[in-house]
Amino acid sequence: MVKLILFGIVLFGIYKLFFQNKLPQNNSTYQNNDDENDLIECSICHTFVPKSECKFTNNGCICKDCR
Repeated sequence: MVKLILFGIVLFGIYKLFFQNKLPQNNSTYQNNDDENDLIECSICHTFVPKSECKFTNNGCICKDCR
């Protein structure tokens, strides 16, 4: 009976060590790249441009062509 309990503890330890850490984790670097590529509508010409090419004002987003 003691051997079965020890065997179960060893199996549980192996499971925790190798398989539980493989769960997907949120990585902030992926989120930052996605934010740069999001498209935002220009408040003047109403075209959609990447967030990195916008200038943000109180009236909204202005693309580089409308500046």
